[in-house]
Amino acid sequence: MDKKGIYIHVPFCRKKCNYCDFYLVTNLNIIPKFLESLDSELKLLSKDYSKEEFDSIFIGGGTPSILESKDIGKLIENFNKFFSLDRDTEITIESNPEDFINNPVKLKELFEAGINRLSIGIESFNDSELRFLTREHTSFQAVKVLENAKKYFNNISIDLIYSLPDQKLTDLYKSVETSIQLEIPHISAYTLIYENETKLYNDLLKKKIKPQSENSESEFYQRLNNLLTQSDYDHYEISNYSKPGFKSRHNLKYWNYTDYIGLGPSAHSFYSGKRWNNYRNVIKYMNSLKNGILPIENSYNLTIEESELECIMLGLRAEGIDMDKFRNYFNFSFSEKYKASIQELTKIGLANIQKNNFRLNEKGYSIADEIISRYF
Repeated sequence: MDKKGIYIHVPFCRKKCNYCDFYLVTNLNIIPKFLESLDSELKLLSKDYSKEEFDSIFIGGGTPSILESKDIGKLIENFNKFFSLDRDTEITIESNPEDFINNPVKLKELFEAGINRLSIGIESFNDSELRFLTREHTSFQAVKVLENAKKYFNNISIDLIYSLPDQKLTDLYKSVETSIQLEIPHISAYTLIYENETKLYNDLLKKKIKPQSENSESEFYQRLNNLLTQSDYDHYEISNYSKPGFKSRHNLKYWNYTDYIGLGPSAHSFYSGKRWNNYRNVIKYMNSLKNGILPIENSYNLTIEESELECIMLGLRAEGIDMDKFRNYFNFSFSEKYKASIQELTKIGLANIQKNNFRLNEKGYSIADEIISRYF
């Protein structure tokens, strides 16, 4: 039986970046009340999930590194108290470099609080790109923070964003090569997406900026992929690369269709074929818990067809379809139902089968969405 995961959404940021569409608030004064509500949610959930085994906690946001280290330590302590956590539980916190620039001791405090995996939103090692993305750190500061972080953490992940307007391949090389030289064990690299209702999207509508062409974006992807895989990074999900032993255990739960529960405003959960989400509003979230009620806004049971499609879609974005696990979950054979698709994709060099696992290769990864839509 696969062990479960826990996600915690901390919705606080000092400001909203121009490309971000995650749920966040900039009123930091309500953090104490939020933490009280989070504690209440944790205790309510423990009544149903205390006997489950968990081996990953991911504290995301927002910018959870805004919280005081002692509050993060108390949160981890409460999870250990009310849930059954594996001794080797991976505990990740998302962070921004600016939280450590003038306060490097916080890295040590987070480590001592129980964090063992640090995810840092670097985004770029080019100052002009950081200014475009309205980030508050410089490339020099990012490098310094990472060097300090390595004194306490061996499991570090960074985010990079590429395919920015006016970006050149030499700019991409600089960010990727710097990441490699710093020996960062896990890199998440995302193309810039112009999300609705973001400032960047409005600038696009007003034609203040011009996005990269599809051909240019494809070239960026191929070059980035080549640089990382040639430096012994395992490309284990479309946007994620890791050195051996440093895959994100928590994110693998999403892609491998494993159960997880979410806490905090806008957090999503998936458990035993059911999905639900919390209010995407911190006030509604806190008011609900004040009344002793879980802050669930929507919940629904997936049909077999929906579950099947999700399992295939998520698996093909990552490490593939484990056909034994698929049969156990759905009570029918993936290889029999999709025999024609499997044969064609392997024949034209977009996928492989190894040890009863059907997986897209590098060529297939680059057009994964098209493959899923056309063949499955």
